[in-house]
Amino acid sequence: MSLNPAQYLRWLNRYRQFAGRAEIGRVLRSILACKFGRPLGKGAELTLHRWAFFRDLQQETSMRILRAQPHELRVHCVGQGGKAARLEVALRDPEGGSSDPFVFHQVFLQKDYGQVLDWFSRAAAGKEIKTILDIGANIGCSALFFCLRLPAPEVFCLEPDASNYARLQLNLALNPGLGIRCLQAALWTHSGNLNCAPEVREGNEWGCRFTEEAIAGAVKPRTVAAIDIAELHKKSGFGQVDFFKLDVEGAEAALFISDTFLSFLRDKVLCLAVEVHEEFIKVDEATAILNSLGFQTKVISEFVCGVRATPRGTI
Repeated sequence: MSLNPAQYLRWLNRYRQFAGRAEIGRVLRSILACKFGRPLGKGAELTLHRWAFFRDLQQETSMRILRAQPHELRVHCVGQGGKAARLEVALRDPEGGSSDPFVFHQVFLQKDYGQVLDWFSRAAAGKEIKTILDIGANIGCSALFFCLRLPAPEVFCLEPDASNYARLQLNLALNPGLGIRCLQAALWTHSGNLNCAPEVREGNEWGCRFTEEAIAGAVKPRTVAAIDIAELHKKSGFGQVDFFKLDVEGAEAALFISDTFLSFLRDKVLCLAVEVHEEFIKVDEATAILNSLGFQTKVISEFVCGVRATPRGTI
């Protein structure tokens, strides 16, 4: 994108109204440090991330920042013909080290799930997505995006991390009437308890991984309840799952060798999108497994996507 200096100055002035003069000073100093090749500290990097997020939002006519507080941003989004006419999304501030703006950017600005839904509409022509299991829902961005795009989705969210789950509940409360339900738990091969291993993606909220393994150096590791796919399916109340979204920070490797989980995908799921973390399972491996279950597959952004290619009986 070619830079219009006048437009850039307007963005800076608008940002000053939200974030204050001191923040603008930090932004300009950080930009100059980059220009002259000086190393940036963690604070300067976060300042630039926050500014870049604001700048990118200015280019989206369907979105605007409602307010910026020291530790929170509120973003307003206009509907795209789906169930929700408008949304308000509450994000923790990147200056506090939160990954919320990055999640929002991936979902609402890059529109990664928009690309997935577009492919579904072509590959599963004539099939309407009405039931969605959102596994690894984080703060609710993907669930809310589905309500912007789709006419009548029922969404059931699963999120294990306590801080993410609290923010998910807040975002659902800010947008009543969408019928999105949620449960705090981790999806695993069997019910029980899992330990938190926050080493993925620099330990930010979008990278908490839950595992049965003991956490080295943790005197009292953070734990979460785990449920298997049969229990989750029962709690959702769904028969067929039209869209199964899975982003579980590597747990997909264990799930993809579980006969119960694979039978569920084969028998109950129409479309799916799995974010594959190649430290744990390779894209080619996940693709081959889904092909063996009768899914037509396509890699879109970070997701291995599938649409059922073979007919099934009535569920």
